[in-house]
Amino acid sequence: MSEGPIVVGSDGSPDAQRAVDWALTWAREVDAPVSVVVAEPVPPGRKPDADGLGEKARAVLAHELERISAAFPDVEIDGRVEIHHPVTALVAASKEARAVVVGTRGTGGWRGTLVGSVSGNVAASAHAPTVVVPTRASASFDPHGRVVVGLDGSDASRSAAALAVSAAATEGRAVRLVQADVGGTSPAEPLEDVVAELCTAHPGAEVELVTVEGDAAEALTAQSQEAGLLVVASQGHRGVPGFLLGSTTRALVQSAMCPVVVLTAQSERLWPVVG
Repeated sequence: MSEGPIVVGSDGSPDAQRAVDWALTWAREVDAPVSVVVAEPVPPGRKPDADGLGEKARAVLAHELERISAAFPDVEIDGRVEIHHPVTALVAASKEARAVVVGTRGTGGWRGTLVGSVSGNVAASAHAPTVVVPTRASASFDPHGRVVVGLDGSDASRSAAALAVSAAATEGRAVRLVQADVGGTSPAEPLEDVVAELCTAHPGAEVELVTVEGDAAEALTAQSQEAGLLVVASQGHRGVPGFLLGSTTRALVQSAMCPVVVLTAQSERLWPVVG
């Protein structure tokens, strides 16, 4: 599985093209192949093998491959059309992927879905780490920017922080752990023990913890302005509203200014790294 491709979903929209471009610049840095997946849902009342079904998706894929092949000659690229809902297609593809990359808004094959619903549902169900590229994020992978991690003291967020520090240590990046104090609901003491544990496990890693008051999504959005990646765990924590897919994570995939790595219980593993 570690040798699988980076899978990226596309529907031909500008946001999807931004995700494709980001995935390709990432793949070039980590020496990974890329698989572009274009899905076309089966309309109500029609069969998957109905005449004409898939024509739109094939046209989108052909255009994307033509657009990117010349720009990324050093990346191994393939593409495929799936006659399924985009979430179904991308979750299935994630089983053999190193990571899945999606944008946040779609038209084309994703028309009729709520803004963020495809990216959110893929992130919630994928078997590999999901990277969501928000509208305001760059279309190019940043190998040097700080990695920001949402930390709330839960096992899920601690695991996400450990993976982030492992990746950052390999790539020579700094890590900033962000603990949001939502109305005094954060742990009584700052999570300095997490920093100590991570620095012991990764000697030489540059890790800092900052505690900010207020809403977690707002705090992490602000921290994402100068970050290369923002990492969040989608599981809940200690009864405090926050890092649940559909709340803070859904807000972040819309508001963040850098790509967001979303980890769940079944996708909790290291994503491709440089080096």
